[in-house]
Amino acid sequence: MPFDLSIVYITLNAEKYLHRSLEACRQLAKDIVVVDSGSDDATHKIVRQSGARLIEQQWLGFAAQKQLAIEHAEHDHVLFLDADEILSQDAVNEIAVLLLGEALADAYSLPRRNWFQGKWIRHGGWWPNRVTRLVNRTTGSMKNVAVHECWETASVTVPLNSPIEHYSYQSYSELIQKADNYSTLAARQLFERGRECGRSAPFWHGASAFLRTYLLKQGFRDGAEGSAIAATIALTSMMKYAKLLEFNRGSGQ
Repeated sequence: MPFDLSIVYITLNAEKYLHRSLEACRQLAKDIVVVDSGSDDATHKIVRQSGARLIEQQWLGFAAQKQLAIEHAEHDHVLFLDADEILSQDAVNEIAVLLLGEALADAYSLPRRNWFQGKWIRHGGWWPNRVTRLVNRTTGSMKNVAVHECWETASVTVPLNSPIEHYSYQSYSELIQKADNYSTLAARQLFERGRECGRSAPFWHGASAFLRTYLLKQGFRDGAEGSAIAATIALTSMMKYAKLLEFNRGSGQ
């Protein structure tokens, strides 16, 4: 039973999980919008076969791309997802109960259950990894940042109980590749804000990130996968500040 809800995605070569994600969403909404930035895999075919609306848009950045997708929605209440996120059936049911009610809050968050190497990662800050995804688009907007974009609203965000299943990293190599990409974006964002740092900053930030993730947040309890995640988070933090030094010296690209 579709509701007065729009669901939006941004995609790039998202064929792996997109079909399953769209199938889950079809239980909640007829209006599904996919903004794609140049996929050359089966993404377009999957979108068209699902009956969702496909909008092709050159990459604007994470926040701007998601904001554009939200603005193309037919309804004011919007659920925005990534193509590697799948609503659990419990989440579908919980949202359906909300939509059957007489009054909706302006923002809801859901826990996100992150999977890596076939394992649910329960520690290291990867659970419950709560994210705000169901919103009234008239009461907020995407925070315009290069990385870790999020929904900004003055309204109270109501927590839901049921999770989004998240399949972000397909391999250890992808874990490293995303660390390189995100550290560059984060470093450039700091640089554009006028941030500077000392020569020892990369080491201390990297060490702090590892200790926080591996020990304080008990990433070690997730075995080899948890160790790799903690090391990659440390690498991302270290490289962010190393690249900031590079930008400050005028040698960054």
